[in-house]
Amino acid sequence: MNLSTNYHKKLLFLLFLINFSYAEDIYKIEVIAIKFSDVATNEKFIKNLDFFPKIVNDLEEDEIVLIPEKFINNALIPADLLDLEIDNTNLNINDSANDNVREVFDLYEYTDLESLDFLTGRLRWRENIEIIDSLSWYQPLANQNQYTFHYDEKKDLSLYLNIYKSRYLHIDLKAFIGNLENDVEIKEFISEDRRIKNTEINYFDHPSLGVIVRATKT
Repeated sequence: MNLSTNYHKKLLFLLFLINFSYAEDIYKIEVIAIKFSDVATNEKFIKNLDFFPKIVNDLEEDEIVLIPEKFINNALIPADLLDLEIDNTNLNINDSANDNVREVFDLYEYTDLESLDFLTGRLRWRENIEIIDSLSWYQPLANQNQYTFHYDEKKDLSLYLNIYKSRYLHIDLKAFIGNLENDVEIKEFISEDRRIKNTEINYFDHPSLGVIVRATKT
């Protein structure tokens, strides 16, 4: 079986999606991360960030990957997925079946801001505020301790976001400057699990760092 690493990852992701089905609630997540240039703080945290996520879905750039029609028609069982031969040329991208494929791969991939786009314009006029990142993606409701992960290498910004429902809808956000993989002590961070409402704009803050989040059910 000669599947590239990327294709292998995509197929495992499809196997993951089978467990959700299209009936699951899917949310568009929009995020703006900002820093305050005029804030100096000597705030001390009692401990470092104690965070060990069990499942992490890395956000990726949009990439067209075409799947055989027999898979789209649910003719394959999950065990057959790793034996699929990916065909990048034979399927018509205007085919309605491929529309379903694109919906699948829009999950966990970057997309444009919509509802929060108006805020980026306003924030750029504030001299004391720097927008260090803005991004959006789609994801289904998840189990607790299952996160979507974004890392901005230029700004050294890490974002982990989990959206789940217990009795109410919740967002669990971890945001910090640094990267867990670097094995460095992370002493300044945002770590909050908050009850939210659909379409509500939420602000999570640290004295010098802020994250604006909106979750919209699709």
